[in-house]
Amino acid sequence: MLLQPRDHAPCRARRRALSAAAAVALAWWLPASAQGARNFPQAARPGRFAMRVFPEAALDGQPVRLAAGARIYDQRNMIVMPASLSGSFDALVERDPVGDISRVWLLTPEELRAAQARERERERARSAGSGR
Repeated sequence: MLLQPRDHAPCRARRRALSAAAAVALAWWLPASAQGARNFPQAARPGRFAMRVFPEAALDGQPVRLAAGARIYDQRNMIVMPASLSGSFDALVERDPVGDISRVWLLTPEELRAAQARERERERARSAGSGR
């Protein structure tokens, strides 16, 4: 019995399609993981944030309230549900006009150092401006 030569074209096409899909997935994932620094609003202030029973929380040990529709972003900039948080976190906090917390960013150690440096600069500028 003679063996017929096997046509490898379908296998090659499948391999090419899988390679292309993997390349697209990698190209999509790399920019998201290489974003680097997140941009925070100037109004955001650093503090130690702890979630209590929603909508109650604590900021630097003082009781605060989360605004309706408040968003909490983790270190990967993904929104997290308040009920999933336990413990306290270094964070940047933005308040709404009423004084409730509208957005919270849980910080990485590098982001915390940058936020503290920015806050020190703000304090220096404020004290220099009032010294005139």
